[in-house]
Amino acid sequence: MDKKDIESLIEKDFAMERLRSELEKMMPGAYCLHRSFGIGQMQSFDAEKTRLVISFGDEIRQMDPAFCAKKLEMLADEDMLVKFYKNPEEVRQKMRKSSVSLLIEFLEKAEKRRASLGDIEKIFGRIVGEQNFRRWWNVTKKLVAKEPRLSLEEGAVTYLSLCDVPISEKDQLVQQFETARDIGRKTAIAAKFSALLKADPSLKEPAVKIVEGLSEACSAKTKRVSAAERFQACVARDELSKLVGIGRDSLSPRLESLLTEYPNLAKVCDSLQPDYYAVFLGLVTRVFPDEWDKLCLGILKNCNDRLTGECIVFLKDNGCEDLLKTTLVKWLKEKSLRAALLQWVVKNRHAKKFEGIFSHELMSHELLRAIFWAIDNESLQGGGKTKKIPLVELLCSDRTLIRDLLANATDDTAGDLAQTLLINQGIDSLSKKSLLARLIALFPGIQELIMSASKVRLPQDVSLKVSLASLEAKRREYEVLTREKIPANKKAIEAAKEHGDFRENSEYKMARQDQDTLLSRKSQLEEELRLAQVVDFSDVDTSMVSIGSKVRVRQVASGEVAEYVIMGAWDSDPSKNVISYRAGIAQSLLGKKKNDVVETVVDDSKETWRIEEISACER
Repeated sequence: MDKKDIESLIEKDFAMERLRSELEKMMPGAYCLHRSFGIGQMQSFDAEKTRLVISFGDEIRQMDPAFCAKKLEMLADEDMLVKFYKNPEEVRQKMRKSSVSLLIEFLEKAEKRRASLGDIEKIFGRIVGEQNFRRWWNVTKKLVAKEPRLSLEEGAVTYLSLCDVPISEKDQLVQQFETARDIGRKTAIAAKFSALLKADPSLKEPAVKIVEGLSEACSAKTKRVSAAERFQACVARDELSKLVGIGRDSLSPRLESLLTEYPNLAKVCDSLQPDYYAVFLGLVTRVFPDEWDKLCLGILKNCNDRLTGECIVFLKDNGCEDLLKTTLVKWLKEKSLRAALLQWVVKNRHAKKFEGIFSHELMSHELLRAIFWAIDNESLQGGGKTKKIPLVELLCSDRTLIRDLLANATDDTAGDLAQTLLINQGIDSLSKKSLLARLIALFPGIQELIMSASKVRLPQDVSLKVSLASLEAKRREYEVLTREKIPANKKAIEAAKEHGDFRENSEYKMARQDQDTLLSRKSQLEEELRLAQVVDFSDVDTSMVSIGSKVRVRQVASGEVAEYVIMGAWDSDPSKNVISYRAGIAQSLLGKKKNDVVETVVDDSKETWRIEEISACER
């Protein structure tokens, strides 16, 4: 495109005048960058079609000049991307030789010799590949820290600058600390400065300023700074102050006072970076000498995977092995063993170091039941969405776990566990088959039970849309049925048998009738739980009636107004006008829009209603 072409475009459409400066850059041979197509080179201008002809590698595209002026980024001949376009192997060779040198070459041409991480990714992501950029940057960043000519400022936006005068690592850290707004970033810089100070004691003066700065950051108790961030900052500050000879008593706030400020120690500790776990647990013993063991158990009960192991080792090393042993059994009976703790137990059950913690009561079929429930619960908490659950992968990969836990189990127990496995929503069908095969190999007698249960199943494409609360209620009913009512009924039958002749034994007959009722309800619950699909009803499209909608309707004949809340299959509550989506009225309303007229049939009586309002339910 030359000046004559540009004037012709503007003459036809005066609005193009504001794009003149961009159009003037689009001369034949000029380079550009398109978000999707990559680097291109201007070839010519087709005046008849009013289109720019651009070569994107092996592909030639004709594009609207106005679109190009707004969307394309024009590149100078010395731009790094242009060099890469012209000779990619040469640029890659330079990168293999020294990524830092290539960065310096890039920054020399950048505005103010400075670039954001986003700018760097845009250029170097195309050279190393977008999928490899993060890994490349993590490696290169360490080399950048050792280069005196480069200054890295990490914050909400990360910038890399080329300095006119080489800057030492010490000065870089001080500069970064002063410009950092985030307390986490200040803490990381202080930790680096501690390592630097150990090698060079002459850096005492700037270290004192960092100590003062961290104290100030820790004292500012704002919503933006979490308890864990304050704790980590205080630890880094105390380590640095010790190196420069500043007494801890003169620093504020003190670490000990932080623990008394936050009553939920488990939440604080769980949010810490792993390097700070041991320091935190050790501090708990000093601040709370009379109850530290209970507090550490409270942390263990609800913590993440990495902290679980740290807590157990800490308690064991501090003489709490027996306490751990009894507590784990207690939590198993209370059904409060969380997934992270269950994973740790499974992985370490054969470790000699922890053999004093694992009792026979813990390493039983009840632990396998707890694993099934934990998997189911994790799936439900995720809204029924498909995702990898670590406990499932561990259960499937550990070939001896089921055998170890069911060593003393009966066929009835194994059958009950098989049924629990079948209705588990967190385990995929292929994994279920594999686990069932292991159960049947150990207990061949349960195969017929599993086969008979599968015969009464509904087609696989049938599902019940339910709320999380109603599903949990069904699960509680199933658990009470299988763990309390059915075992109690079996005992009642055995006791009735002792009374003699079954024909005249009313207690036996009643117990057998109860058994039929209980087993029928058990089968029904298993089928319902298998078909249940958890749905989040909070995000409802109010443009039409959906599950989770609150609908106001008016009867056409009488003008009578009624309101219905349409919820999951098990959420019906007529006293509050809450109906299941499977109810006849709900089926008539679903999918309809405001002002639509619908016909309902109740007790063979037809009624016509007009939809007046659709809103999201408040449940």
